[in-house]
Amino acid sequence: MLQIENGMQIATDAYYIQHMENGLDELHFEVSISDPAYRVLQEESRILETTEHQIYTVKQINAGTHDANIGCRLDLSAWQTRLYIEYKSLNRTAAAVLSAVAPADWTVKDATIQQKKREIEMDAPTPLEIAEQMQETFECAIRFDTHSKTATLLYPEEKPLSNAYAVDTVNLRSVPMFKGKSTDLYTRLYPIGKDGLRIASVNDGKDYVENLTYTDQIICAVWKDERYTDVESLRDDAQKRVDAASQPERSWTLDIVDLKRIDADRWPDMDLSLFSVLRLVDSYKGFSANVQVREDKVYPYYPEKNEITVSTSAKSVQRTLRGLYRQIYNPNSEFYQRLRAR
Repeated sequence: MLQIENGMQIATDAYYIQHMENGLDELHFEVSISDPAYRVLQEESRILETTEHQIYTVKQINAGTHDANIGCRLDLSAWQTRLYIEYKSLNRTAAAVLSAVAPADWTVKDATIQQKKREIEMDAPTPLEIAEQMQETFECAIRFDTHSKTATLLYPEEKPLSNAYAVDTVNLRSVPMFKGKSTDLYTRLYPIGKDGLRIASVNDGKDYVENLTYTDQIICAVWKDERYTDVESLRDDAQKRVDAASQPERSWTLDIVDLKRIDADRWPDMDLSLFSVLRLVDSYKGFSANVQVREDKVYPYYPEKNEITVSTSAKSVQRTLRGLYRQIYNPNSEFYQRLRAR
């Protein structure tokens, strides 16, 4: 059920929630322009979705002659009430960074208590912009709960394989929509940290890390990041980068029967929620792989319409593109700050 902040209900149950990797979840629905609720709906109206108890803010209204399409985003305005003129996190863990900027009445939880430390510098960011940047810096994800006022740190790459699966003879309704590319693939990476820091001293004399499991062809790349002063952290993170980059980027959009959300008692192991890792069998390509849910489109009252996007890569194509755009055009990005300093 959808309910406007003033208590008025919206006469529709055909809405869907888009769970996003960066935590900025979306709510989409249609409402008749003759519905009394439409008269009071406006940009920045707050709406409660009752199945997940999340509050959303109206961001787009596109009205026609009969109906209006309403687009909303998770209400994180509490994370935008402050501004840090010159922000520098110092060398801290993700949990420490997020806890330091979170609104006073919010709680930060770390699902795995990661001890990896990084430094973030930004020019005049809000806490929400810091939260977005740190997800890229720490390769983590944040799930915001506006009801409990909790921000939970997750590390998708650490999720284990579940018992869930997707196969055309069981729960796929149609042929998976497939995208694959290897234009950015490399197999050997030379990492360089602050002041020319190299990894040979902790890497058997080699200044590179590599992964030749997909192809034995040597394809070299270099990665420079002056935030790294610890040689072992530089080596370990470089290995993670080459492990991901040495495989083609593959993603599928699955029109799937969401068995657990339809009947949890019968299908308790078929979890298709965000970041779940499952086995995908694509019989049309003669291919199977462990894949991770990267976007989750949920119809609370019509789970038979649910869709998910899965990927074999550690970071989805959508998130990569958003991150690239942010790095180039957002004055709060680390890339932009470095460019400005030159």
